[in-house]
Amino acid sequence: MNQSAFERMREDIWVSFAVELDSFEKAAVQRESSNTSRVKIMQDFETISRDLAISKARGYSIELIERLNELVTRGHYVIHTSQTNRIAKVREFFVAGFAREVRLARYFVLIATISFVLPGIIIGAMMHHTPRYVYSVLSPADVQNLERMYDDSQNRIGRERTSSSDIYMFGFYVFNNVQIGLRVFATGLVFCVASILVLGYNGLVISAVINHLILIGSSTTILSFVAGHSAFELTAIVLSGAAGIMLGYALIHPGELSRREALRQTGLKSVKIMAGAVLMLIVAAFIEAFWSSIRVVPSEIKYLVGGILWIFTFSYFLFAGKNADRSITHSS
Repeated sequence: MNQSAFERMREDIWVSFAVELDSFEKAAVQRESSNTSRVKIMQDFETISRDLAISKARGYSIELIERLNELVTRGHYVIHTSQTNRIAKVREFFVAGFAREVRLARYFVLIATISFVLPGIIIGAMMHHTPRYVYSVLSPADVQNLERMYDDSQNRIGRERTSSSDIYMFGFYVFNNVQIGLRVFATGLVFCVASILVLGYNGLVISAVINHLILIGSSTTILSFVAGHSAFELTAIVLSGAAGIMLGYALIHPGELSRREALRQTGLKSVKIMAGAVLMLIVAAFIEAFWSSIRVVPSEIKYLVGGILWIFTFSYFLFAGKNADRSITHSS
């Protein structure tokens, strides 16, 4: 194929790609570029790159090669910038955006907190009055295993293991924590009720475990164990429940929207909260495997670290991204 025929056949694609680049560069400045436009840019970039390679191989004119080379160079820059911007957006979300989403969902967070905490308070009060109420939550075999895991004779708190199994336990905790979070989140689709019940059950079990160990004289062992990872783990479970309850509420009360559209819009918000909660659960698993279980650290140090992490967690959700909140309010 001669150059003139090649140009006539490909001209529309080259012009279209140049227009796409202009639009994307303008949108990038205004931070309005969409995922769809990024995908189209990448697809057309591959096409233009092939055209450039063909032009060089066939010995077409320097003018054509320079034109295509300019398009490829601009496309490469746009794609690289787009990828960098996505990384920046992810970083910005976890630095401040996650906290903003949680504050916007504060009423759902409050409902989830009550659903999680109240059953735990009730079973704790019942057990301190009558210790055998632990068996209404845990089986005798579970209680026996629990007492063995948190016995002072164990090298590691919480599991019968050696230090060489810390990585394995990290994987176990990640799987267990994320599974709980996803279960609490997904069950919210059953008109909120299932999420509330699953939250309540988890609060019940956690409280029964802690209170039983306190009552048999292992308070220092259990409290020093949970101090480090509890801020991230318990908060993440509550946030998972809040995200699930948001979904259920969208089905119950879609407002002027159809249920499908209400679920779609709420789903975008709740998935963001769930993404942050999953990261918190992974961090909690890391702390639980490599910090909470070790005995060489004095309990006072563990309490101090735990307190700092609780202060950090509350401070993050209360204050992170506050300046952006104010600027959004003023602009609206």
